[in-house]
Amino acid sequence: MNLRNSITVGTLSAALLLTLSACTEDETPTTEPSKEITLRIAAGTQPADQALAHVYANALKAEGYKASLNEPAANPYQQIVDGKADLALDQAAKALSLAADPAAITGEDQLLSAEESQSLRSAINDAEGKVTALELSPADAGKILVMSQAQATLHKVDSVETLIAACADLTIISDEASSESLKTALKDAGCEKPKVVEEQTAKLAGKLRTSVDSAVVLSAGNAVISDEGFYTIPGSASFFNAENYMLLADDDVDDKARAQLDSITGEFSQQSLVDLNRMVSQEDGLSPEQAAARWEWIIEE
Repeated sequence: MNLRNSITVGTLSAALLLTLSACTEDETPTTEPSKEITLRIAAGTQPADQALAHVYANALKAEGYKASLNEPAANPYQQIVDGKADLALDQAAKALSLAADPAAITGEDQLLSAEESQSLRSAINDAEGKVTALELSPADAGKILVMSQAQATLHKVDSVETLIAACADLTIISDEASSESLKTALKDAGCEKPKVVEEQTAKLAGKLRTSVDSAVVLSAGNAVISDEGFYTIPGSASFFNAENYMLLADDDVDDKARAQLDSITGEFSQQSLVDLNRMVSQEDGLSPEQAAARWEWIIEE
């Protein structure tokens, strides 16, 4: 046996093993510092918002993270800006204030479309601040105009154009938050004297059931629309902001946690939003936490 050759081969083998070991170490996922703390999640006051926040918390816990929910808030995004939350869940339009130039994103109509929501997300991330906008949900909780099928047929309403044509004969019932911008949008569309009356959000579904010569503003995710066979006026979403859900994360949320959160967001379809609302919005409905425990049922509907 050639001892010199044997030593050479042995040396090369050892070097190769060291090289492979180094490559393997380089490919090892980075540490998960988020597991060393409790990630605080801020969400809105609506039952569906709270249920979705519980879904995110459950997904993080399943991966070994610790998560807790803050008290429901009117503006969850402000909590993450103020350092009181690590994750904040709300509809994307409420994050416009985080963009350097919100008016440039929304354009002339000052309303946020679904496409512009993506621009908003990019603007937040391009700012390179301490807050990152994660994936936008396919689900849109934005408002639409709804009528009974009988009323739509009576007034020959099957589009925004025919709604405007029947404008003089119709009353629009809206929540307070949308009424002024809706008046402006209707005027811009050709309705000279829109009749818009305000009602409490909680009473809008009831107004729809008893409405005569009226269209009612509801969230596109409201289960009442499909469950009770009401008619959504095509194109009416253009009168309102798109309301895709967007999760903001601070620097304490590591990449693995973010990927897990994005996977949940991707499952949250429009039908999932309707099903979630059905579970939590009734007087005798499930609690947000109970609904979140049925997440696999919701996304399989």
